[in-house]
Amino acid sequence: MHTWYGITKAVYEIKITTADINRRLDKYLFMYFSNAPHSLVYKLLRKKRIKLNGNRAAGGELLADGDIIGMYLAKETIDNLRNKITICASADSTSHKAQNNEKKSTPKLKPSDIVYEDKNLLIINKPAGMPSHGGMKQKDAHLLARVIHYLRETGEYPHNATFTPALCNRLDVNTSGLVICGKNYQAVRAINTAFANEGSIKKFYLAVVEGKLYGAKTLEAHYQKDTVSNIARITNHSSDPQIITEYKSLAVSRGHTLVQINPITGRSHQIRVHLSSIGHPLLGDVKYGGKTDYKKQGQLLHCHKLRITTQILEYPINTEWKAELPQGFVKIINEWFGNINI
Repeated sequence: MHTWYGITKAVYEIKITTADINRRLDKYLFMYFSNAPHSLVYKLLRKKRIKLNGNRAAGGELLADGDIIGMYLAKETIDNLRNKITICASADSTSHKAQNNEKKSTPKLKPSDIVYEDKNLLIINKPAGMPSHGGMKQKDAHLLARVIHYLRETGEYPHNATFTPALCNRLDVNTSGLVICGKNYQAVRAINTAFANEGSIKKFYLAVVEGKLYGAKTLEAHYQKDTVSNIARITNHSSDPQIITEYKSLAVSRGHTLVQINPITGRSHQIRVHLSSIGHPLLGDVKYGGKTDYKKQGQLLHCHKLRITTQILEYPINTEWKAELPQGFVKIINEWFGNINI
């Protein structure tokens, strides 16, 4: 709830609701005053221009339901310190021309990309070739930009919002499948905690790998990732992070294997480097030894199922979401492996 009081020296009050409980006050203010440096926010707290429940605040306080944040600032000052977040999650231009350009330039989510949606979560079936976040030179916008755009249009992410929806997991650019977006702080915190707690959310991937691979096995190794080359490798150093990957062979044909993979840990490129290290790189994954003949198809790796194994928010144990496979992936499965029950 937001309320203005006064005329010349305004006091703007925000009443905290359940969506923002347990957030630190300073983190809340950083998001709210998105056009202000953090140092200015702390200065306003020190000078008691921002108070919590009428008392001086330092910024480290955890917000509770019903708390009142009072801002002893002019409305014009508050407006200047705030900056609307655009559909690309960056500073928004206030000009009509810029807003029109944004609408034209940012691709929208397709209805078929949305697997599930409620007040807390938006779950997307990300296509291969799309980055999860920005920073990569891609023709199309990244997934988060499309999500923000969609939530703007549906009214679930208004310009005066104090929390920005966020992706709770991410997939490599050329990996398709399920990505969870949290619409509010509570949802993001709960889902991120579950992902960090190994086994609370089980991730099931489908992949086609080179070579004949039979049975089921749990792979364990130590791992390094070179951020410059963006290449991971298996190491013999016990001080390096450990990765654990479970796989199960579903079908073998034409010297290739259809496998279901459950990564226990969640390191970048984990599945790709782990399977490559045992001589079975993903089909089309040229970075980790896959044959270049299938480069146009892309690496055949798809996060097709997420399953909750513990109570998370209002979602009971064994809540499950599934994502359809890309058409090219389905075609290869049908032609090579026949009618497989996945």
